[in-house]
Amino acid sequence: MKVDPRITTLFVLLLSSFAVAFRDAWHMLPLLASALLAVLLARAPLLKLLRRLRGVWVMLIFVALLQTLAAQDWLAGLLIAATVLQRLVILLLGGALLASYAGHVLVQALLQLRMPYQLAFMLSIGLRFVPLFGESFRDSLNAMQLRGVDLRKLKFRSRVKLYTWLLMPTIASGIHQARKLAIAMELRGFGAQLRRTSYAPLRLRWIDWLALAGILAWAAGIILWRVFL
Repeated sequence: MKVDPRITTLFVLLLSSFAVAFRDAWHMLPLLASALLAVLLARAPLLKLLRRLRGVWVMLIFVALLQTLAAQDWLAGLLIAATVLQRLVILLLGGALLASYAGHVLVQALLQLRMPYQLAFMLSIGLRFVPLFGESFRDSLNAMQLRGVDLRKLKFRSRVKLYTWLLMPTIASGIHQARKLAIAMELRGFGAQLRRTSYAPLRLRWIDWLALAGILAWAAGIILWRVFL
């Protein structure tokens, strides 16, 4: 039984805020464990998301390696890389939690949280664009391999340069799709009315109140973990 998406949104908001605020890998561990547990309990399509984000994982590891190389001490660089990688994984898991809901349900939850419906729709569309970036990166990588580029025979520096070159067409493809979506929405009169009615408003159940109490207790425990440990 899924909890109300407003409760999940609150959890993801707290999880993301803690992940950005914490600066070391040690304090990031309970956040990562909590995100994994929440994804398992919500039965979010984590494996499907990971398969679709295979290209994005390459970029995440590349960012972590850059953090390691930028540090003067290699041990400190590894800790910084672990922190960055944990933070990115936590944010991806939070996105997987929100992506487990249907788009209209998530938009309805954001509307009932008093968010302007234009912004709520933009956020829900943004979550759908994350897998598209992974697919675009993978398509560009496959195109390079079809042109005779064997990644297994490339040196590490050449492989890093190749991944860097592939970032630009990936970003350009995402911007192009976003522009087409914006034009289609404008042609359908999106944003013509300041307020919208709701066909199926959300109502909190007993399990939602129980989940809310658990999230507040979890947040208090995370704060105590950060202060005293």
